[in-house]
Amino acid sequence: MNKRKIALGPGAASLILIVVALSLCMLAMLSIIGAKNDYNLCARSAGMIEKVYELSAQSEQKLAELDSVLVSCAKDSAGQEDYLARVAEKLPEGMEIDGDQVSWSEPLDNRSLECTVQISEPNDSVRFKWLSHKLIVVEPEEDWEW
Repeated sequence: MNKRKIALGPGAASLILIVVALSLCMLAMLSIIGAKNDYNLCARSAGMIEKVYELSAQSEQKLAELDSVLVSCAKDSAGQEDYLARVAEKLPEGMEIDGDQVSWSEPLDNRSLECTVQISEPNDSVRFKWLSHKLIVVEPEEDWEW
């Protein structure tokens, strides 16, 4: 039997080297594209988080205004009914009262924070209790990609 030797010449080695170099270039390009996409996603998430925190800060400021109204109304009230009537008269702008629940909305761009608190008894040390603190995002349909 004749044994054949397989010999790779200089052309085959050059071809393998070119394929390896092209493969490494493609992997480098894919890594760069992936890193850019990750950065863009991170920047969008950071922007959204900043807006949510801004909305939360605005709602806390409104809650502080409501708290000062509750303190002033509790001093002179003669029972729960009178207390709630006084609170309804002095309620800060943008807030609505329904029974013992006060609700308001904090809008910012296409986001809105819907807040609801329940008012406690006039002599209670805890003047209110959070019921709802809900973020609503409205995306326009032209921004949707199908």
